[in-house]
Amino acid sequence: MVIFNSLVLTGVLVSSVLYIFASRIKTYLRLRHIPGPAGAALSRSWIFRKTMAGRIPNALAEVAGKYGPLARVGPNWLICSDTKEIRRMWSVHSGWHRDVWYNGFRFDPANDNILTANENKVHHRIRSNVLPGYNAKGITTQEGVIDTQVGKLLGLIEKKYVSSKETGIRPMDMARKFLYFTQDTTSALGFTTPFGYLDVDEDFNNTISTLEGMIPTVTTLGLFPVTISLMNNPLVKSLLPKPHDNNGMGKLLGLIKDRVDARYENKAKGEEDILQRFVESNLSRQEVEAEVMIMLFGGTDTTATALRMTVFYLSTTPAAYGALQAEIDNAIRLGKVTRPVIADAEALELGYLNAVIKEGLRMWPPISGLQLKCSDKDDVICGYQVPAGTAVGISEFTVMRDKSVFGEDADRFNPSRWVEERDPKRLKEMELTQGLVFASGTRWECLGKKLAYTELRKVLFELFLRYDFAMTDPAKPFEYWNYGATLHEHMNVTITRREA
Repeated sequence: MVIFNSLVLTGVLVSSVLYIFASRIKTYLRLRHIPGPAGAALSRSWIFRKTMAGRIPNALAEVAGKYGPLARVGPNWLICSDTKEIRRMWSVHSGWHRDVWYNGFRFDPANDNILTANENKVHHRIRSNVLPGYNAKGITTQEGVIDTQVGKLLGLIEKKYVSSKETGIRPMDMARKFLYFTQDTTSALGFTTPFGYLDVDEDFNNTISTLEGMIPTVTTLGLFPVTISLMNNPLVKSLLPKPHDNNGMGKLLGLIKDRVDARYENKAKGEEDILQRFVESNLSRQEVEAEVMIMLFGGTDTTATALRMTVFYLSTTPAAYGALQAEIDNAIRLGKVTRPVIADAEALELGYLNAVIKEGLRMWPPISGLQLKCSDKDDVICGYQVPAGTAVGISEFTVMRDKSVFGEDADRFNPSRWVEERDPKRLKEMELTQGLVFASGTRWECLGKKLAYTELRKVLFELFLRYDFAMTDPAKPFEYWNYGATLHEHMNVTITRREA
């Protein structure tokens, strides 16, 4: 009997190994005609290593540069760097949908949110319910809320971070302060009452550190979606953060739950904010909690990254720096600017300011991970036959620095390209390509795009009106890790007051 059992066990093991081997070979063969790095076709180890190194956008750009506009980066994963093909695949009527890679962003393992919904019908249902909140339907206070937080950011800088002969160098870490601003702005827009980071100039409860620490984790979960199912295991669930923990993610979950609970218990009074629009929608209570989490997660780090990198590029590009301040000063002289914070309608009229923002986003897209999409039908991409079920991502850094679109100086920060281009067809192609930063004009267009641009216009105008900026350590201006979203550290800038 022992010998029989051993033979059976050996047979099962051999069969399992053969099955796995055959599956790997089958997967390899279906995309063998598409080039890519050695080893990437056989396992996910290549993409895992590049992701964990914190340089995934750079790695994807290197692959695109070496292997062309369609390349293989995993057993069933491709990346595309052809703008027209990406816009076609991402269009509303293409039939393409999100890949299971997005499941890594499920903060509730059992339920989808606007970021993770793979099925287009589910995504459309959620989107139609949350859109009124982001579009400020029935909300008249959004711009005033942003103005208040801009004022608090300026007050914090004025109080603690302006350098002079009297004070000496008082560097400000943009990695933290701009995130305090976006967290307070988003929470004020979402719940009426901001979290208050700018008031105390501190990451109290370690909530922001916890959110940043989640970025490598959720990216890894996206690479191995099967791990998401493990989150529903009772034993694993018991180890996850819980609402009302003393700090970190649990503390944040508790804050969200308390605010959602209070709103449901007192619907009649309501508030003029995004949460109220969510509550008044057809979403379930559980879905509302999930969408609030996505609002805080997706609407803060991306805008903070855009602010940091735009200030960095300006501070290291004297021509652009001078042109922006000249436009700002002229607007003030002509009396075209509301005080104490510029109105968004006024900022929209400033061509160079808006060019600076477009260029900053182009040079360093806040979201630059795989963003895998999938089709249930065979397709032809960049001349290659792509079987149904293949996941196709994007190399954002390659697309945003495409010389055929943006010119030979596409690798250089040059806002003037947006105001000096005279060919309307070329300018339109530039606009369409740069718009992919927020997936503009596609099924998955960023819901917070309008708010992000408003925050960027107001903050940059007011900062460069009042102050001059220089990186405190030009030789090493900052440290960063990019997992598809960027984590900055030690991004110190020296701020001095401009002469009148």
